[in-house]
Amino acid sequence: MNWDNVKLILKRELRDQARDRRTLFSVIGLPVLLYPLMGLMVLQVMQFRQTHPTRLQVIGLSELPDTPDLFVPVEAKSEGNSEPETHYEFSPELLKDAGVTSRFEIEATQASIDSEVVSKTAKETLNSDGFDAIIYFPPGFKERLESFQNEMANGEGETTSEFPSPQLISNSSEERSKLADVRMQQILHAWRERVIQKNLEANHVPTVITDPFKIGTLDLSEKPLDQSSYMWAKIFPFIVVIWALTGAFYPAIDLCAGEKERGTLETLLSSPALRSEIVAGKLLAIMTFSIATSVLNLMSMGFTASFVMGQFGDGAMAGRINFGPPPIWSLGWLFLALIPMAALFSALALAIATMARSSKEGQYYLLPLLMLNLPLVVLPVLPDTELTFGTSLIPVSGMSFLLKSLMEGDYQTAALYTLPVLGVTAFCIWVAIRWAIDQFNNESVLFRESERFSLQAWLRKVWRDRQATPTAAGGFVMGIVLLALPHMLGKYVFPSPGADGKLGTPELIKYMLIIQVGLILLPVLVAAAIFTRSMARTFLLRMPDRQMMLGVVLAPVLAICLHPFALYLRGIIQNTIPMSQDLQEQLQNTLGGVENLPIWAIFTMFAILPAICEEFACRGFILSGMRHIGHKWAAISIAAIFFGLLHGVLQQSIPAVIFGLMIGFVAVQTRSILPAILFHATHNSLVFAQGMIVNDTIKDFWPLKFLVATVTDTPGEAEYHPILVGLCALGAFLIVGVLARMPAELSAEERRQAALDHQGTFQNQVGKSKDASPAG
Repeated sequence: MNWDNVKLILKRELRDQARDRRTLFSVIGLPVLLYPLMGLMVLQVMQFRQTHPTRLQVIGLSELPDTPDLFVPVEAKSEGNSEPETHYEFSPELLKDAGVTSRFEIEATQASIDSEVVSKTAKETLNSDGFDAIIYFPPGFKERLESFQNEMANGEGETTSEFPSPQLISNSSEERSKLADVRMQQILHAWRERVIQKNLEANHVPTVITDPFKIGTLDLSEKPLDQSSYMWAKIFPFIVVIWALTGAFYPAIDLCAGEKERGTLETLLSSPALRSEIVAGKLLAIMTFSIATSVLNLMSMGFTASFVMGQFGDGAMAGRINFGPPPIWSLGWLFLALIPMAALFSALALAIATMARSSKEGQYYLLPLLMLNLPLVVLPVLPDTELTFGTSLIPVSGMSFLLKSLMEGDYQTAALYTLPVLGVTAFCIWVAIRWAIDQFNNESVLFRESERFSLQAWLRKVWRDRQATPTAAGGFVMGIVLLALPHMLGKYVFPSPGADGKLGTPELIKYMLIIQVGLILLPVLVAAAIFTRSMARTFLLRMPDRQMMLGVVLAPVLAICLHPFALYLRGIIQNTIPMSQDLQEQLQNTLGGVENLPIWAIFTMFAILPAICEEFACRGFILSGMRHIGHKWAAISIAAIFFGLLHGVLQQSIPAVIFGLMIGFVAVQTRSILPAILFHATHNSLVFAQGMIVNDTIKDFWPLKFLVATVTDTPGEAEYHPILVGLCALGAFLIVGVLARMPAELSAEERRQAALDHQGTFQNQVGKSKDASPAG
């Protein structure tokens, strides 16, 4: 790569973007002006916020005890009347104990009335008279409370008579009434506590008996951080990702789709610069704007929030929300985390923007890209989530977790998982850059023109232009469909568990048939029949030959040789990403009926059936479609990822992806799905067989002693002899070498036959178009 060409392209793109007023405003002007304007609007809007007093009606004021005070009388003069009127307010000391600062307008009635009358008229009173809540003290409440206190004072602590209780009446469908209910609950609870204290004092019982001790706290942190730092540690990772993505996307649209519209892309492509150099120059330009947008937005947001919260002074809101400017040292960690995030999103935005035919179409791609990244961004913000080895391997989320740990001062955890986070991020950046370069090398992607969409015309075109195998888009869509079907139809088609929460044997068989045949195999067969011309080529079905028969022999042996390493991989995953207890119980309940199945049925349902259905889907339809992108390992990897996601559980998906790569390699090299099915079935069978090896199994079948080094009474803990593991490693290496030497492409005769088939299809299409023309 000639870096002089990259520098020239970078300067060109930066200069063009600097001349664009829209780009400058979105990168510099918008973040500088947006947040201060939002802060001023908040301050102005807060002036219109009024705290309305809570209107309260009290029925049966005379039924209240003399002490402790719930209400206190307040004399006030009314207009046109020289005589003072008596109003009531809550006791100030009681409001202080309850922590309520709201204002109240209280209308009190001395006499109490029957409870049935209150219940019948309460709703009308709240609606017509405009009260927010009603406090009702029933007849005899004061007398019964004093009688109870006397009984306690005389040592007669037991009472059998019913105690009339006050009632708080509100309307939960009204916001103000619901708020009044919350405030009154606090006040009445504080008043009730005072009544209890009075009863204790009357009986010479120390009040400390109700509160014998307090819980002390001790912070062992050497350098306790300000609470605002913890708040920024939660906000920063989320904001960084969002603005790094949006800051990269709009320049990418202008540098790709915008150049298509302006007609300047052809001039750039005709220059001596390589396509990889063009991508590098554009990528660095997009990264520059992505970083600038993120930094300016975060700085403006931080200082605006600090200014707005400063206007509240030392009030209650300012005390509850400790939100000051971000610490200066946190900006350093932010910048270090922003560079890889900007590189990743810039490469993704560049590749996606290259597919857009126009700037308008490119803007439509932002929302799907944002929604796909949103779960990865939200994960670090959720409670009870932290940086572990498992979370460090999640793209985007791992970097957010790392930034959060650094800002919280947990440098030990951050240092432990920095390499996994950077390794995963670097791999994702490399994949995104390779995708962008491939997009620029694809002339059909660069220079396709805008076209109007018609559903009828599109369906006619799809049916007329069917190929022998599905397209890359068709394979990708089918993978998404297979992942979505169990979630969309599961509650309608899956059998219900029994009373103990477990699936019985008939329900388990039905469950496996529905998920494997109904939701995996059947959809791909229907799609292949509709959208392809050759079921045989789509599912790699062909007549046996020497290459295929050699694969049929080597594939099961390769699965046997890799089996010990599958167990090691499973152990590593269980130790680094342990399965939750709830998930383990759910899996046990799902497989509850397997104990009643015979051995042959177990291997049929859990080894052979998944091997056939999943291979037809992943190494048949999806892999055949993905091979149209032109990269063998890219197609194998995408099919393996979908294969792993079909398993649903993360602890099963990771090894499924790894072994899916090997199964895809076997299918491509042998050009047949049969070796892939045999590999898959053998692997599943060995997993179940190893889980059955315990001490009693060794006694009943003594040859296992030569294979197993250690065994216990717990299923799944048997370990193989190191010599056997070494021989398996050597055998796997030799078999992979033999498979790698096989020709993975069609032979000359097969290519000639495929060309004849394509020519015949083209002639049929021409003939049909002539017959349909008026001149014909």
